[in-house]
Amino acid sequence: MIKNTPFGILLALVLAAQAPGAFAQQLDSTMLHIGSSKQFFFDTLLIESAQNVTRHVDHPKRQLPGPVIRRDQPWEHVTYFTVSSWNVVWDPMDQWFKCWYEDWKFLTRPVGREKMHTPLTGRRGSRYLFARSRDGVNWEKPLLGLVREDGRDTNIVLGDQEFGTVHSGYVFLDPAPKRRDERYKIFYNRIRSDFNRYEIASSEDGVHWKAWEAHPSVGSLGPRLGDVLTISVDRYSGIYRLNSRHPLMSKVAGREADPFLPYYPANPPEPGSSFMRPVYPGDFSRENRRRVFRAESADFIHWTGLRPLFVPDPEWDNIDEAFYGMTQIPLGDNWVGFLHVLKMTDNTMHVELVYSRDGEHFQRVQPGRAWLAGTGRAGDWDRHMVNVYGAPVSRGDELYIFYGGSGNHHDWWIEGAREGLDVPEARDLGLVNYALGLIRIKTDRFVSMRALPVREGILVTRPLADASGQLLVNAACRDGGYLKVAVTDAEGRVLPGFSVDECELYCGDDTAHVVRWKNRDSIPGDNGFIKLQFFMKDADLYSFQFQPRRIVGHK
Repeated sequence: MIKNTPFGILLALVLAAQAPGAFAQQLDSTMLHIGSSKQFFFDTLLIESAQNVTRHVDHPKRQLPGPVIRRDQPWEHVTYFTVSSWNVVWDPMDQWFKCWYEDWKFLTRPVGREKMHTPLTGRRGSRYLFARSRDGVNWEKPLLGLVREDGRDTNIVLGDQEFGTVHSGYVFLDPAPKRRDERYKIFYNRIRSDFNRYEIASSEDGVHWKAWEAHPSVGSLGPRLGDVLTISVDRYSGIYRLNSRHPLMSKVAGREADPFLPYYPANPPEPGSSFMRPVYPGDFSRENRRRVFRAESADFIHWTGLRPLFVPDPEWDNIDEAFYGMTQIPLGDNWVGFLHVLKMTDNTMHVELVYSRDGEHFQRVQPGRAWLAGTGRAGDWDRHMVNVYGAPVSRGDELYIFYGGSGNHHDWWIEGAREGLDVPEARDLGLVNYALGLIRIKTDRFVSMRALPVREGILVTRPLADASGQLLVNAACRDGGYLKVAVTDAEGRVLPGFSVDECELYCGDDTAHVVRWKNRDSIPGDNGFIKLQFFMKDADLYSFQFQPRRIVGHK
């Protein structure tokens, strides 16, 4: 054993440094120059000391009794609200919530005594549909006059008998489009009988789409890509970031070495075969579970090669867990991500929370623990599968978190008949009920520093450079709880007029409360480095931020 020898320790450090996300965020004193950006508590970067406080992760709570969008039109077959098949945005131009979702068309055919649901491909397969809402709760599916099916007008916006199948598309509103008719972009897999490739289309309104003549190319893979993808944009560089799958991620030595382990794809299917492949823990050369990869582009056409972003960790993840995909959203200068974890044996999916300070290197907030999971209750529409594939929408002091869910399992309904599984959803397509739900949370309330009602908690920041102006806190105090702040210099000496006794006691619940000290509501800018001392009891502190002092009546 070399584990505890000097060489073993050095080897462990080298391997850890090369692992995706490990040691990725190199600490540096410049990170204490925070400016006016919101500061969060996903990590301990800004914390010098803490006493009687704990990091707390807020788990979203469902408020609505059912989904906000579900299958309810005669031309809808399987409204596939799962990872890489839908998105919701708020369009500030016309004041609509807009949703695009994939609808799978299936052929049900007999397999022995059972029926098997087979997705149609080529020119008869899935397509993208459109819905809209003013409030995010009540949705309509407008008849658009674009695609007719069985003599009916529909809300189909992309994909038909002539265009072909549209699969695994990601629609987003580009924050800096080069042209007005490129406000919306969709990166999607187009399948016809004569080709199968990823393409790009753009639109001004999200309804009328025009396919680009140039096709995307990903590193040495060219037009090939996995079937799950999300896209985000760096606010400073404008670089597009693609989170996806490597098309060869499952092409590893496995079946040939272990022929007694039956699994798909087998042609013809073998008795007892399984859609899920065997797992080889600790052997990176045979890692074939789903995982997340990253590519980047400056022009949306030419993308870097894919590199691993998230790979299942044997220290934290169960042996049968795989990473299905990841959505990321900006949070101030930071990023929050929603990592979708597929439990292959249970055939269910949940969401884990991750974060990053640069959008490139992510850490898991609670490795191995779900942030949002299916209810597990019989009869619930989101019992087994949940995902946060679309980016949350900011409205007032709330975040609208749309999420896909289902009462059916991941693949039992597709592969069950072929494998001979005794599950009702393999025999009845009517039991497949993917739909879209909505959860609302207060803005940015993912992780807090929490003090309990017994002892007063004290949180002290490291010295912050040139921090001045009004101090805003996102904080919630329970009955009898409070929060106060003192300001000191870098050596801990209280600045005149900014002691904890001079701070106005805060006992409320606000996402942007202005901290005040008697007649002061702004910290002067000539103090060099300062520290903040938070004193709180039975309260949660989610973030803080400095901003220039607001002058009433001045714009």
